[in-house]
Amino acid sequence: MRSGELMMVALLACSVPASACDAPLITIADYVHGAENGRLVFVGSVGSPVSQKAGGVVIEDVTVRVRRVFGKSNLPPTLPVLNRITGGMNPCGTRDFSASAGDQWLIFGQRDAGRVYPDLQLSRKLVNGHIDQSLLRQITPSLPSGK
Repeated sequence: MRSGELMMVALLACSVPASACDAPLITIADYVHGAENGRLVFVGSVGSPVSQKAGGVVIEDVTVRVRRVFGKSNLPPTLPVLNRITGGMNPCGTRDFSASAGDQWLIFGQRDAGRVYPDLQLSRKLVNGHIDQSLLRQITPSLPSGK
C-alpha cells in the first residue's frame, strides 16, 4: 500500500472535527493556472471502475480517458480519478463523485500520487459533451466571447 493510500485510510478512520474537513476555497482560475501545484482541468470519458479495500474502507477509482486539457497540465492519455469511498468511518461525509462508465465529465481536480481527487463542487457531468458557455469563458479566457 502506498503512503498516500495509508494517509487516506488514516484520515477516514480517525475522528476529526467538522472544521478540519472544510476544504480551502480554490477558484476556477486556481485550477486552470495551477499545473505546478498539481491542479488541473480536463474533459474526460469515464471508463470502468477499479476498487481497492484497505482497512475496512473501499476506495473506488474510475479510469478516465483524457479528451481535452485546459491550462498547462501535461496529462497522460488516461488517469485514475477517485470516484467514491465507502465503509469505515468517514468524518468528512460522502466522497462520492458518482461518475459512471460512458459519462463525459469536466473535471477540476488535484493530482497526487498518480490519482486525481476531483473537486466535487466544480466538476460536472457534461450533456452531449457541451460545456456551458459562461464556464468555458472562465477556463479559456483567451476565447472571444462569441465562440
